[in-house]
Amino acid sequence: MNSKKFDHTAWGVAVGLFGTLVGFLVLASWWSSANGTSLAYFYETVFQNSQLYKDSILTVSVLFNVGLFWLALRTGFERLARGIMIIILLSVPAIIWIQSQSF
Repeated sequence: MNSKKFDHTAWGVAVGLFGTLVGFLVLASWWSSANGTSLAYFYETVFQNSQLYKDSILTVSVLFNVGLFWLALRTGFERLARGIMIIILLSVPAIIWIQSQSF
């Protein structure tokens, strides 16, 4: 099987979106465990209903992609890394927009 067939920007975008979701779930799991609450509580109360933390949660979630980007580059998947970087860069205006909504 030729693993380089996954070295495309579209796959990188998909990996970046998935990485953001995984980053969110890791953060939510850690926070819920540390505070003795459920994932549902974290999602509904801390993320969805609290404007104060949304930008920070998205920032931490996207940081998971930095590791994926580094792994893609280390293994020679430059186009995959490019797609991951697109998600990272698109997240910046999203974070800024979320911050502007909290004022």
